[in-house]
Amino acid sequence: MKRHLIAAATVAAVLALSGCGSAEPTSDATTTSTSAAAVDTSAAPADVQWQSWRGASLPTSSTDGPREVAGDIATGYTPTPQGAVLAAAQGITRLRLAPDNSWPDVVNAVAAPGVGRDTYAVNRAQVSITDPAPEGTEAHLEGFEITDFTDTRAVVRLAVERPDGALMATTHTLVWSGEDWKLLLPAPDDIPEPETLTDTAGFTELAAAS
Repeated sequence: MKRHLIAAATVAAVLALSGCGSAEPTSDATTTSTSAAAVDTSAAPADVQWQSWRGASLPTSSTDGPREVAGDIATGYTPTPQGAVLAAAQGITRLRLAPDNSWPDVVNAVAAPGVGRDTYAVNRAQVSITDPAPEGTEAHLEGFEITDFTDTRAVVRLAVERPDGALMATTHTLVWSGEDWKLLLPAPDDIPEPETLTDTAGFTELAAAS
């Protein structure tokens, strides 16, 4: 158990407590491309269900994805803001908790090529994760805010409640690549710090995991 906690903490540090992307959070109106202007970036994914995976509770949607779950890999999201939200929530958790025998396939499936993905792989190879997260140690996803969206790029803020009751927000950049949303992991110097929240005002609510 101790080995798992140390390894998980190391990977979490690489992901800056699951923060991905270099864009600073903003309260300005969401940016959309001309062709994506009609999309609703504040609508929640449809038909959200929660599924347990390695100690975490992950949101899924029969409408917005993931359409395919094979072992530890989840792929297949709609090219919409809602699909991007689910890809972010699923992707960061799977990167953080994927065990030794599957993490290379997981990172290739959920992260776009680049310096950030290469850095993650180098750091992940130096630790060992075999067990699921200990019960009661995973944060619950409470809501999301999309601060930028086009047909090929989305910036998603996720609000989570940690086991100690603290509310935090992390920022994640995704790109549409290979007919799916993939996380654009930041270079080491561009990893944003998580935000401390006093409430989830401005976030679209997702039902708390049971």
